[in-house]
Amino acid sequence: MKEDLYLQLHTTKQDADEDICNFLIESLDEHGFLNSSAAEYAEILGKAPICIQKNIQILQMFEPAGVAARDSIDSIRLQLLRNKKYTAEKIFTQYAEELIRKDYKAIAKDCGLSMEAVTQSLLEIQGCQPYPCSSYAGENNAILLPDFEIQTLGDEIEIIPKQLGHFQIQDELQAVKNDKELRAYFDEAYYFIDHLSKRNKTLLIMVNALIHIQRNHFLYMDELQPCTLLDIANKTGFHESTVSRTLSNKYYLFQNEIYAVKDLFVSATRDGSSKDSILKAIQKFVEQEDKENPYRDQDLVELLEEIDLYVSRRAIAKYRSILHIPGSKERKIR
Repeated sequence: MKEDLYLQLHTTKQDADEDICNFLIESLDEHGFLNSSAAEYAEILGKAPICIQKNIQILQMFEPAGVAARDSIDSIRLQLLRNKKYTAEKIFTQYAEELIRKDYKAIAKDCGLSMEAVTQSLLEIQGCQPYPCSSYAGENNAILLPDFEIQTLGDEIEIIPKQLGHFQIQDELQAVKNDKELRAYFDEAYYFIDHLSKRNKTLLIMVNALIHIQRNHFLYMDELQPCTLLDIANKTGFHESTVSRTLSNKYYLFQNEIYAVKDLFVSATRDGSSKDSILKAIQKFVEQEDKENPYRDQDLVELLEEIDLYVSRRAIAKYRSILHIPGSKERKIR
């Protein structure tokens, strides 16, 4: 998927910012969606949100239609617009409740359409793909292999690269190295080995900076500290897009379990509190609450403030959604 998008980026006639688009492509999840807002990406990259949004819209022009959407709903909307199905897009985005109730007569009346026109729009909506990058799903069948292992001994942390092979030019081939027809192949081989070595060194430099930030997590199982791609870029001297590409789809072994490196990146709230700390605290409060009188979102805000974690009431709802925790009314046991 990403290779196809990079090819389209390098051949597009649109006025795209390559660094921003590289970062956005590497930020796509397995469904081809962008899970953060333009404002959040702008904060990471130090760019204006309007500039980020412009480049998101450029990616949304690429194939498959619906890529770089926020979610499956947004993906279907983009596909309808791409195919100029404007009536179907209006019904899909503005009449969600009527569609759920199957109240097609109300839609027809409000839009001034015939039932045949509404039915045609429904067929156009049903013809869209909620997950536009599903055709690339076969890429995820590969066995996960850790790129490095993290071991702890007392207060020390050791990062051990996983050697998955060793590349060298065999000595017996040196004799034919000066053959003009073979020289080009040797040059390519040396370049490949040198490039692989530099890639591994770059990975270890970035990983060392990341593990240093999350040191207490590995030593004492503390909550993860706020850490972004920009933090690693500043500490290592690499560009954010280089950090993103290098650490994308990388895994590490810790205590006989394999984890994704991306999980070590944790955003902070506006007041600087760790998102990971807030999520764990909310989960703990809900587990210990009185089930006959569960905490409201505002109660959770105040409880978090008591332990120096600061978040808005509206953000509590977002975090509950991440943790799959229903609202206080649904949690109440009568």
